[in-house]
Amino acid sequence: MPTYLLTIAYDGSRFHGWQRQAGVRTVQEELERACAAIDLPDTHVEGAGRTDTGVHAFGQCAHVRIPRTFPPGKLQLALNANLPEDVAVQRARVAPDDFHARFFAGGKRYLYRVVCSPVKPAVGRPYFHWSRRAVDLDAMRRAARCLVGRHDFASFATNPGYARSRGTVRTLHHVHLFRRRSGFDFAVQGSGFLYNMVRNLVGTLLEVGYGNRDPEWVGEVLRGRDRRLAGATAPARGLYLLRVLYNADLTPAGEEPGRAGDQ
Repeated sequence: MPTYLLTIAYDGSRFHGWQRQAGVRTVQEELERACAAIDLPDTHVEGAGRTDTGVHAFGQCAHVRIPRTFPPGKLQLALNANLPEDVAVQRARVAPDDFHARFFAGGKRYLYRVVCSPVKPAVGRPYFHWSRRAVDLDAMRRAARCLVGRHDFASFATNPGYARSRGTVRTLHHVHLFRRRSGFDFAVQGSGFLYNMVRNLVGTLLEVGYGNRDPEWVGEVLRGRDRRLAGATAPARGLYLLRVLYNADLTPAGEEPGRAGDQ
């Protein structure tokens, strides 16, 4: 059966996450409904990972195996014609027969957006985390330096039991904080992420930004390997999955394949 890799964008504010669940609206279900509408019933859409309720995506990826060949552009158009306005297939491409969106992934890139304002924003609240307080972004940048590299991120795992069963060592290749007029963006790329790890990192760095902790404290939290040491989990609505990383020829990734994680 031909295999296709789909790149998908969605507004997560009206979804109960990626994964199909009884009685609630999910991205996976909408995509599988669109497949059924173009005479591809019982098609399973396998994502590169699951996103939580309220999390958005510009570059989520999934694979489908279907019983007949489609030109990729035609498959994209046909699916989009049957998808709701808050989901879109950005690209469809032919993949190797054994391709798996999750297990062949080499990592992911996320962005988390924070708006800092003493006045409650009236517009766009599903798309960022609002902070009443200003932050010291330079202190947060100093704190974030210790996160780059291969570390045990147990202190940033929301579900420690599950994380221990899968291992809590991950590699972060890039961590950046970009100043914006109304706040900042936290961007991170890594070979793997634990459940809610990005949101836990943001919540911890905000403690430094507010002046509640020194930048060196984040390194102590990392070395402590205890979730109770870190900051609160930031809300889902500020999180965006920007990209899932694959080799150019869609062969299995060499580093921590299949551990790109859920957010």
